[in-house]
Amino acid sequence: MRLAALTLASLSLATHTLEPHHNGDGHRRVVGHGQIRFDGIGPERWAQRWRQERHLVTALRQQLHQQRRTLLSSPSVTEAINLASATYGYAPELWRKARCESGFNRFAQNASGAAGLFQFLPSTWRSTPYGGFSVFDPFANALAAGWMHAHGRGNEWQCR
Repeated sequence: MRLAALTLASLSLATHTLEPHHNGDGHRRVVGHGQIRFDGIGPERWAQRWRQERHLVTALRQQLHQQRRTLLSSPSVTEAINLASATYGYAPELWRKARCESGFNRFAQNASGAAGLFQFLPSTWRSTPYGGFSVFDPFANALAAGWMHAHGRGNEWQCR
């Protein structure tokens, strides 16, 4: 008899812990089988949210480092690329090509004769509406690169 009462008490305790508990604070808690869920959100959801937050922080850090590198190289280069991006679009492509072609150096030149922020060859530079400006002017160079992208000539660079 005593064993039956003990078994019945342990069964009622075990089933009681698997049911939601209401403590009067407006939250629902489910406790059982080694897991605790608070309002339906358990450790798996916490881990997923942590991974999402970590991914966001990593992306923001990369963006910050890129902007810091650019600002340290020259504020006018940053303004020029942002102006071209606002005028013609293609912001990620322009930033990537400027970094790859010249390392954000508006006075860059190479042996093939290409010069400027986006490394324009003289013949290509003259074919843009900005050909009357100096190839070393970061604003004209960035606007010319944006114009080329907008007119389907964005694949003429070595860097893609």
